[in-house]
Amino acid sequence: MLTIYAPDISPRVAYVCQVLFEYVLEVEYRLIDREDVYKTAGGLQVHYTQDDSLPGYQIVPDGWLSARGLREVEPAVTEWEGLPALFPVKGGIGFDVFSAAFFLLSRYEEYQPYRGDAFGRFPAEDSYAYRHGFLHRPVIDEWMHKLNRKWLIRDVTGAKGDYRYAFVSTIDVDSAFAYRYKGLMRTLGGFAKDAVGGDIRNARRRSMALAGRVPDPYNTYDRFHQWHQEYDVRAIYFFLLADYGYNDKGVSHRSRHLQQLIREVGDYYELGIHPGYQSNFDAKRLEVEVHRMARISRRDIVRSRQHFLILNLPETFRRLIALGVREDHTMGFASQPGFRAGTSKPFPFYDLERESTTPLMLHPFAVMDATLNRYLSLSPSESLERIRELALKVKSVEGTFTILWHNESVSEENIWKGWRDVYPKTLALAKELENKEKGASENPQRS
Repeated sequence: MLTIYAPDISPRVAYVCQVLFEYVLEVEYRLIDREDVYKTAGGLQVHYTQDDSLPGYQIVPDGWLSARGLREVEPAVTEWEGLPALFPVKGGIGFDVFSAAFFLLSRYEEYQPYRGDAFGRFPAEDSYAYRHGFLHRPVIDEWMHKLNRKWLIRDVTGAKGDYRYAFVSTIDVDSAFAYRYKGLMRTLGGFAKDAVGGDIRNARRRSMALAGRVPDPYNTYDRFHQWHQEYDVRAIYFFLLADYGYNDKGVSHRSRHLQQLIREVGDYYELGIHPGYQSNFDAKRLEVEVHRMARISRRDIVRSRQHFLILNLPETFRRLIALGVREDHTMGFASQPGFRAGTSKPFPFYDLERESTTPLMLHPFAVMDATLNRYLSLSPSESLERIRELALKVKSVEGTFTILWHNESVSEENIWKGWRDVYPKTLALAKELENKEKGASENPQRS
């Protein structure tokens, strides 16, 4: 077992050790605050102190993790063995990896005053990682992967997890159907909008879909299912069930066709709620939507992802916890791909205002279809190259590569013309990397 000694085991120190060793490296460890016990512990030892005479490996504390409360902080950035590193110190490995990881994982900077984007979101471009050029890297995973190789942590301690690359696809269903099942008034409004805009082509498509002469373009679920079966992919679907509003324009939750779709998808895949835009400003709406999803799907709702990826920390996560949600999948940016919290792996939410670790697990995603198309205006081929770069970075540290897609982005409609093949090609890439991982583990002499 790995023994870690810290004279002051603050809630922050306990939390970051749990994430780095239990969730990132997946090893057994114990954290102690008694020097006499540490000196006689034997085995693999790491101490978080200024004392370089102690046995084992040293991580020199910057001192920040002993603080409580919130204050403005802008960590210095340096380089450690080719990787960006925060909180540089003299001695040890040259930077305080515990403080660095906590700063990113806790989303400390998002508790500071900031100017939100059009939706009030914390902008990716204002993040510390983007400004210092490493948002595209799962730096926490990279730090721990390198330390594992240098200190042989998993070899010495006996790993408790598989610690291998994995792929997860998540799909947001903002509007389950483009034209069908939206009710008389919204359908008439759609035709009126086509007429005012002179969009005869869209009016014709709407008419044909409503008449059942062509499939509804957003009804892509069979296509997704075929791809998922072909590539043996784990997928999670998040359905929007908010009341109709300016930013919540999905099919009504009362639609029996939508309800049937949710149950059919749930027969094969994990389900989650996609809380509507207005739920960010009205906690009661969130409760109503979670209960709707539970009633329609006939199961407990333990997963969530915010519509528009809106997070108000810590209120958003506190509300989800109060409703029994155990996983949130919002941890990513809309305008830039990359690793918002510095890691590709799930980790528990730390409530900075209460200085406590919570039971809510945060599941980061690395890239979203709309980021590549709408925000960055990349072509399908350019997007695939960006996806490959991110996937390879995650693969290099045995991380979890998670993507966010939408049902309409494989529809070949409007801005998604030419994008249908991006998704199956992404699955093919993910499967290729996964097979290489399995092959290496089954034939270690070749790795």
